[in-house]
Amino acid sequence: MDLSRSVVLPGDGEHAGFHESGPLDQDEQELLRIRIPERDGGPEPTFKITLVWTDPPGAALQNDLDLVVRTADGRERHGNMGTSAGFDRTNNVEQVRWDGIPAGDVEVVVHAHRITRFPQPCACAWRIS
Repeated sequence: MDLSRSVVLPGDGEHAGFHESGPLDQDEQELLRIRIPERDGGPEPTFKITLVWTDPPGAALQNDLDLVVRTADGRERHGNMGTSAGFDRTNNVEQVRWDGIPAGDVEVVVHAHRITRFPQPCACAWRIS
């Protein structure tokens, strides 16, 4: 494990961060804006963000949140789906890894797709490399 790339450390500045959200009730959402910096002559960066929540006990996912990342030019990625347009309906950990994400503002949306028990708190951590 590369601990220095796994933990947000003081001094990471605009290249890493974390955010606690919610609790979110049915159909509520929270928006986070992250700035992807310009690269001077190098390749476009990789953006990785992970959303997690503690789901209530049950036979399947009880509270289903969606992670959506949108670029300024309208492209969109969904947690655990790669470039597919679908949504993960199974896991309480969702991640978007976007290699070559364009510079500019990125919108990160956490949407409460299905809440069955109680409003759901959650957290996300992100890194630009």
